[in-house]
Amino acid sequence: MPRTASVSLSLVLMCVCCVEQRVCFPNGSVASSCGSLMPAHPPFSPSARSPPFTLSTSSTTYRPGGVVTVTVEVVESSPSEFQGFLLQARSTQVNALLWPVGKFTNINTSLFTALHCKNMENSTVSQASGAKRKKVQLTWEAPSNCNYGEIYFSATLVQDYTTFWVQLNSSSLRLDNSGNSAAGVVFSSALLFVNLLSLSAYC
Repeated sequence: MPRTASVSLSLVLMCVCCVEQRVCFPNGSVASSCGSLMPAHPPFSPSARSPPFTLSTSSTTYRPGGVVTVTVEVVESSPSEFQGFLLQARSTQVNALLWPVGKFTNINTSLFTALHCKNMENSTVSQASGAKRKKVQLTWEAPSNCNYGEIYFSATLVQDYTTFWVQLNSSSLRLDNSGNSAAGVVFSSALLFVNLLSLSAYC
């Protein structure tokens, strides 16, 4: 191979390596992907194969201010691992699809990176390094208000630089307002009792 061609090839390889290292974000600092959850891995696109991962939750419902455990793991018997991920909760309401809901708590910063997508603290979580793993488990806290209706968790999983899956979604979680309703019943009953006592004073 001529010296000029050899030098050119070396420069191209160096550039590719530098680009890969810069766009892969092994430390999880991928705030630019908050909305689309799309990793910057040019020229590669999301895999069309069935993902060898599952995204599950500890409950099918959530309460305002309550917590839910979210688990991302490799399908049983699969030899696959993942190096990177991006996880957030979203509302099924059309006007809130791109907005993270709630926040993640008790984040181990040696393993995970908390992102403040849409200026919402800890609303999204990603990896803190490029270490390979088979399972990730995180605690999510629901917002104290009840304006989001049903929610679901959405994740992007990166097996390696060329192979990744975008927006792997969990089943929807229904809003459970029974706790608030019960509190309302107790308050109403107490108010009724006070009113009855007031009436009896005039008898």
